Amino acid sequence: MLVPAVNTPALLAAWEEGVTQPALRRALILLGMARPERSAAEWNHVSIGERDRTLFRIREELFGSRIEATAECPRCGERLELAFGTNDICAGDAEPPAPHESLRLERAGYEVVYRLPTTADLSEMGAGEGRNVLLKRCVEVARFGVQDVDAEGLPDEVVTAIAAGMAEADPQAEVRIAVTCPSCSNEWSPMFDIVGFLWGEIEDWAERLLLDVHALASAYGWSERDIVAMSPRRRRFYLDMVGT
Repeated sequence: MLVPAVNTPALLAAWEEGVTQPALRRALILLGMARPERSAAEWNHVSIGERDRTLFRIREELFGSRIEATAECPRCGERLELAFGTNDICAGDAEPPAPHESLRLERAGYEVVYRLPTTADLSEMGAGEGRNVLLKRCVEVARFGVQDVDAEGLPDEVVTAIAAGMAEADPQAEVRIAVTCPSCSNEWSPMFDIVGFLWGEIEDWAERLLLDVHALASAYGWSERDIVAMSPRRRRFYLDMVGT
């Protein structure tokens, strides 16, 4: 259920704007709506972890802290129902380094200066070229001794160390859930995509709201603006009166 404090018309407008947009753009639309102290363009350039941590907090404000999801066991195909709280998968409120803040690594004779990836970086990734694009965008300086090295030429050992450094500096950027299948005892850790999950909830909410608007407009002749502006409690009362 949506909490009464939420700006329902603004959320409905954000949903309508994002319907035809890709997932990354939807995240920015929601952030710009719920956290207007930054524009969508500014949210595009915060770290992935900061973006997702904020989306978790927005999710709490909209639908509460309890999350119910499903997962399919990759071994036996059993479909599992999962339930957990947002605090169970949020890596605290400590802010990661700013995207423009440089991180440093020395490994196997290489010295690398890099930054955390952002939504803008992910938007540039094409199929099959994620690693190369992120390296080119996020590695600012790479040297072997005194010789400059192209980011794409870094050895796997160094690239792995960069990825580990990013994960340590921005732990909220990749959330995984420990799951054990009750049927075959298989254990795995699927990723939890807050962008896709939250958007799915908002989509379900918007569709239910528009059905409510249709029912009340048909029964009373009220405008969409007036119906949407009602609190969920008052809207439910009228819906009960017309038997929906």
